[in-house]
Amino acid sequence: MASPRIDHRVGLLIPSSNTLIEPEYYAFMPKSVSVHFARLTMTEVTDAGLTRQDEDVVAQSKQLAAANVDVILFCLTAASLHKGMAYDAELKRRIESASGKPAMTAAWTVVNALKTLSVQRIALATPFVPEVTADSVNFLTRNGFDVVRAEGLAYTDNFSIAQIDPESVRDLVHSVDCDEAEAIVIPGGNMPCLSIVEEMEAELGKPVVTTNQAGIWGLLRHLGSVDHLPGLGRLLQEHLTPR
Repeated sequence: MASPRIDHRVGLLIPSSNTLIEPEYYAFMPKSVSVHFARLTMTEVTDAGLTRQDEDVVAQSKQLAAANVDVILFCLTAASLHKGMAYDAELKRRIESASGKPAMTAAWTVVNALKTLSVQRIALATPFVPEVTADSVNFLTRNGFDVVRAEGLAYTDNFSIAQIDPESVRDLVHSVDCDEAEAIVIPGGNMPCLSIVEEMEAELGKPVVTTNQAGIWGLLRHLGSVDHLPGLGRLLQEHLTPR
């Protein structure tokens, strides 16, 4: 059997303790796009843990550039949500300076996905402790959104986040959903939720945006390689082509 034709390569910077991003990207990205990963040391979703991963960004960005990727995604939403907008902008600059490649951050793709969906009022369902969930609310508020409800599962151990039962994720989403919310946001690339996005949208009657879904959307929109990707919710089904 012939190997699929590769038209593009993308690079992802992911936490060392993450076990979900790789299988989800391999499962759902078009076969014409090859995905390459570099790991940043991070095991705890705490200030210390999110600061430690930052030490690896430059070196690992250079490693991805050696694979001649077209674009690099920093796939760690919690770091930007916790450290803020100035950090997020500087992070993008550092990755691009180190690699010579275009870069985007997971938080940036979530914000732009919500803007593309034309929603203002959102509910937030996180795996994080209250402090990081509050930081997430602040980040999204400063980007112009009204966060009408927010709840977290209080995890700090990042490896354990991937072990959360998808039904627990579904319960959390239903707990934050309300009439005022125009969309649900689920940050955390290690949270098992991408496979149930379409089901949750059907249940709730509104868009659901996750870290990995928004990351795939941002990368494919940048590449212009496909015009839709079914099975992963409204964002990838209807909004891959700029209008």
